[in-house]
Amino acid sequence: MKNHSEKKEINRIEKRAIEALAIAPVIKAVSQKTGNDEALAILKEVNQKEAFLRGQNTIRTEGLNDIEELIKDVSSWGEGGNWEMEVLEQTSTTYFFNVLRCPYYEKYKEIGLDELGVEFSCCRDKPFSKGLSPRLRLSRTKTIMEGADICDFRYYLDSK
Repeated sequence: MKNHSEKKEINRIEKRAIEALAIAPVIKAVSQKTGNDEALAILKEVNQKEAFLRGQNTIRTEGLNDIEELIKDVSSWGEGGNWEMEVLEQTSTTYFFNVLRCPYYEKYKEIGLDELGVEFSCCRDKPFSKGLSPRLRLSRTKTIMEGADICDFRYYLDSK
């Protein structure tokens, strides 16, 4: 029997699903008042600000550079889901990988909110990296959430 004081950690995927289920009715109501594009823009803006702050508030590990910190964070993205990725390049200034199977997409699809997945999750990636390090850049041209076969993440440190 579990003690009531025991706390079960919720993985990031389940947390996003709970948030999405709570926010989706609000977004749909706002959409009826302002139009779908405006409602999605608001959702995206809020999630991007939150992601930037999360990047800024990431607890840094002494001795790790910005790319190593990013790699540490990326390793937690798929916890609690079926995450598949392939690393293409990993140096002190680059981290290039493809996501082959995205548990966020699968979760949003499962709960019937995959049409909002970009605004719930994908839009967070660039602002998180900027919050983690002002020099960290992300180039991504496609995502599974938008119908592509992979997500092509290309992180690099800007020399400036």
